[in-house]
Amino acid sequence: MRHLFLFSFAVWLAACPPTVALGQSLSAYDSPSQGASSFGQGPDISATYLKEAREYRKQGRYELARQSYAQALSTCRSNANLNIIKRELAGVELLLRTMR
Repeated sequence: MRHLFLFSFAVWLAACPPTVALGQSLSAYDSPSQGASSFGQGPDISATYLKEAREYRKQGRYELARQSYAQALSTCRSNANLNIIKRELAGVELLLRTMR
């Protein structure tokens, strides 16, 4: 009797779709995530990080400037600004290396 119950339960699980067995629906996976749909929208915040990095560099706070340049680099959207940020970041890193 016990084996018959286990067998019938196994057959029922095999016949059911995985979403029913797990108690989930696919509706959560149908729509794209918020991050994927908002890509390319909103303000370009790399300009803010770039301005902050330049201020830190003027003050002689080169470690903070390097961090802000790295943030600007990771949030940059245009190739022209990307080249500027890379060049200024390389300058600050060279300055830090020579100071050590």
